[in-house]
Amino acid sequence: MTHLHIADGVLPVPLWLAGLLLAGGIVALVSFRHRNDRADRLALLGALAAVMLAAMAVPLGPFGHLGFAPVVGILLGPGLGFVAALLVNAILALLGHGGITVVGLNACVLGAGTAIARPLYRAARARFAPGRSAAIGAVGSGLVSVLALWIVLTLAGLEPATLAAAEPGHEVHAAVTSTARFFALASPFWALGLAAEAVVSALAVGFVSRVRPELLP
Repeated sequence: MTHLHIADGVLPVPLWLAGLLLAGGIVALVSFRHRNDRADRLALLGALAAVMLAAMAVPLGPFGHLGFAPVVGILLGPGLGFVAALLVNAILALLGHGGITVVGLNACVLGAGTAIARPLYRAARARFAPGRSAAIGAVGSGLVSVLALWIVLTLAGLEPATLAAAEPGHEVHAAVTSTARFFALASPFWALGLAAEAVVSALAVGFVSRVRPELLP
């Protein structure tokens, strides 16, 4: 669960405005830092953002879906990985996958996991092969994204049940009546998501390590 599926007007204005400003500031800093990158790096950014968007169409139960964020983070690095997360969330918002006002917060939630993937991968590579290192990075990435999500919910001052029920069309979420029950229902799906993300990341990075190893850090 790396997105706030929330319509506009639900979250406090200072919170979503701060999310937009933070995401915009990070993207501006990343853009300045990578202003001299080769054109193929920007092409890779666009291609991986498109793959991430397509991967999110693969459902893993009512509480999650594939994200492909760890692979994107490993291949692009923290900065460009965050930009990819922002682009994907902006497109999803335009498709009705959340409000326009929460694009910044969603970018921070997904971008946090994307940004941590490469450092975790590089640390694991000291002992493990690329595929297994990617799996370790994927699990860490997912946990960081979930932590960032709960920080946002805590700052919002709203229970997850209230937030989930606020979006029309998510009747299964409306059945969640307490934070404890929400955890009980969501945890198995989150665990499934982490496992699936780890497997997909291991396979993808393992393949890249054989055919285009120069793309890996």
